[in-house]
Amino acid sequence: MRTVEFLRRLDPDAYMRVRFEVARGRVLKFVVQLEYQIGEEQHPVVRYDTAHSFAHRDLLYPSGEVEKADLHEDDLGRALNFAISDIVTNWGDYRRRYERWLRQKAR
Repeated sequence: MRTVEFLRRLDPDAYMRVRFEVARGRVLKFVVQLEYQIGEEQHPVVRYDTAHSFAHRDLLYPSGEVEKADLHEDDLGRALNFAISDIVTNWGDYRRRYERWLRQKAR
């Protein structure tokens, strides 16, 4: 089994953290997380992973609430590629939504 990890900066204050395990060419588990830095604090905004024995997306609220959505994909390699592609394509939208939630929480 081999573990692959990398960080991809998307903006000066936003980056994607990727970690997955692969054996014999098959992805066994993964985590892909969009993180947003505000001042000195890093905020996880959205996370795709295989915790709880299925591939899913967690939308992470500043309040600590988590909204889980099943990816309905049994092939973890395809699920991993989808997760990376979604964050690379939509990171700005996820960040703006998180910022809106932060403003609402501050009220």
